[in-house]
Order: sequence, then C-alpha cells, then structure tokens
Amino acid sequence: MKKIVLITTGQPSLNPRIVKEADALHKAGYSVTLLYCYWISWATETDKRILQEAGWNHQLVGGRPADGKTIYNFTRLRLKINRHVNKLLGNGFLIAERAQARCYDELLAAAKKIKADWYIGHNLGALPVAVNAARFHHAKAGFDFEDYHRGETGPGEKAILQRIIFLENKYLSSLHYFSGASAMITAATKKNHRGFKGVAITLLNCFPLNQQPPFNEKKENDTSLQLFWFSQTIGINRGLEALINALRILNDGDIHLTLAGRCDEAMLNYITTYAGKILSNIHFAGIIQPEELPAFAAQFDVGMAIELTVPPNRDICLTNKIFTYLLAGNAIILSETSMQLAFNEAYKIGESFAVNDGKALAEKIKGYQNPEKLNVQKRHNYELANKQLNWEKESEKLLMLLR
Repeated sequence: MKKIVLITTGQPSLNPRIVKEADALHKAGYSVTLLYCYWISWATETDKRILQEAGWNHQLVGGRPADGKTIYNFTRLRLKINRHVNKLLGNGFLIAERAQARCYDELLAAAKKIKADWYIGHNLGALPVAVNAARFHHAKAGFDFEDYHRGETGPGEKAILQRIIFLENKYLSSLHYFSGASAMITAATKKNHRGFKGVAITLLNCFPLNQQPPFNEKKENDTSLQLFWFSQTIGINRGLEALINALRILNDGDIHLTLAGRCDEAMLNYITTYAGKILSNIHFAGIIQPEELPAFAAQFDVGMAIELTVPPNRDICLTNKIFTYLLAGNAIILSETSMQLAFNEAYKIGESFAVNDGKALAEKIKGYQNPEKLNVQKRHNYELANKQLNWEKESEKLLMLLR
C-alpha cells in the first residue's frame, strides 16, 4: 500500500479541496495522513465532524489555544519575529519558509516521521515542507495551486510578493507534479516556470456525487425568484455591492436574496444601510457546513458567482461556488472575469454580465423570472454535474498521475 502525506498550514474545514483529495486517495487504496495547523476558532467544531468521519489519518501540528497552548503561543511569537526579520534581511537562510508558515519547523518534523511515497502540499506555506520531506525520504513531491499566489497580493505588499516568488522559484522545480484549480491558474504557473520538467494538471473544484440532492424543479406558475450567495465570510469587495445595487434597481418584492457565511456587525450594518428599502428581501443563513451546502443551495433558484477582476487571482480562479451551484441544480449568474467567462462559454452554465454593471445584472436576474427558461438551465446544470463536473470524474486525473 502506497503512503501519501497531505500537508496544509490551515484547517480541514477551511480547505474542502484537501478533504476531497484525502477522501479520493483513501478510497483508491492509499494510506493517507493529513498534517494540518490551527487557524481560526470557529472552524474547530467543523473539523471535529470532518475528522470523525474520515477514513484517513490526521494530525494537528503546532497546537491551538484550547490545547497545546504553549507551542501555539511560541509559534505565533516566532512567526512575528520571522516576518520582521524577513522585511529587514530578505528571504535567505530559511527565513522565507518560516515567515510564510507559523509551523514550518513542526510540520517538517512531523512529515519526516512518516516515510511515504508522496508528500503533497496545499497552500504556499506547505510547499517547502512537502519538498524537503520528500528529499529526506527520497520520495516524490506534489503541490496544489488552489489559488494563483502571485496574484493575491495588493499594491502595498511588495515584500510579501517577493517572498511568494522566492519560495516558488526555490521549490517548484523539485516537484514531480503540480495541479491548478483552474485552467488559467495552471497556465499562469507554467508560464512563470517554463523550465518545469514535471507534470502540470488542472483539478477543478468539483464536489462528490454523494452530496447531490434531488432535483428541485420550479413550478410553472411561480414567478418569484430565490437567489443564493455564500462564502466563509460575508464582506465587502466580494461583488455583493453590485448584487444589492441590482436588487435596488429591480425593487421587486418577489425577488429574494439569501446570504450564507459569517457576517460581523460592521458588515451587517453596511448591508442594512446600503440595501435601503429592499432590506426585507435579503436574508442571512449563517454558516452552512461545507458538506451540507449543495442540499441547502438546492432550495434556491439561482446561484450568484459574482467575482471581481482584482486582484489578478480573482480574475483567473474558479471558486467552490460554481461547482456547488452545479451540483445543487441552480441556474447561475456569473460576473465576466476572464476564467468565469471562458468557463461559461465552454459549459453554458448560465448568464454572465460585465463586472460591477448593476443594470446588466438586474436584467439577467429578471430574465430568470421566466420559469420555463429557469428550469431548462437548472436541469442542464444538474445533469452536467451528475455526468461530468463531479469529483468522482475530476479526481481520476490525480489518481492516474499518482499511479
């Protein structure tokens, strides 16, 4: 039985992609161990549920506030020092690795204790760990680009961008493969590393068919419309401003929007003020557990995939939203980022509009008040997920590569 170690600097419930990968590898007969680190308190309960049901091994590294407090506080302090030193002295002498990940040393030590055939990193802090652990055991290393890390920084984060580029340039050439979560992320990474001799594949963020709910058809005489948007956090600069503006333009009491995710008081006040007279048509669902999202989404008509084109990562990524909506059988309205536009042209999953064009978005929403049009799109998307864009199909790319 081949052994695989998956490595992340975050928590399982914050990264459904690594959980899906662990499940697929375990089901295919591999011995899988997931090494992860504490990130935020609200994800801890969800982690417990995921890990209780997991058939693979898992290990928390670097402590957390509730238990392992001493090592947790030590690594937090060390991270602050390393990031300060990083700004002063640059990226050499393993400073970049330790400034990128709170638990670089602890993760590497844990990975070295497990002799495996593959070490696969998820998120940039795990890249050096995967490569160095693989070198230690003369094994193979892989890495997953769920995001285009060079395109995540803002104008005032030059030092962070330099660290990202340094770590990629130092370690990517030692990988046997890397995967990207969209075709454009894979292409951009290949362009940055033209000399890369390993394999590059695209693994879409599809979801498993055991999460697909029954199809929910819209009644022919029902012209109301239920819109749905979700994220881990409800915040500004996520496209919600354009969506609320479109609802204000329509001012239709039969059109409702449900938002799922963590919403702090400041954001709630912002939406309350900005929404004005259509506030009663906006509903807050709180946090929905990742594995429950498709079934929850199925009660709505249209999934909203409203991404911005900045920073560059948002322009070329494909988020979990789209694949959740497909599995749920929602029609989809997409903003025209480069990747979403290309994806919609390829699969015809819904209606698109120019980013931040509230009037165009309002027209697309109104068009789905036609039950016949809505049902045709909903059925198309449901079948597309059932037959093609699901994790069972998509994960075969990774399994074939590892075989």
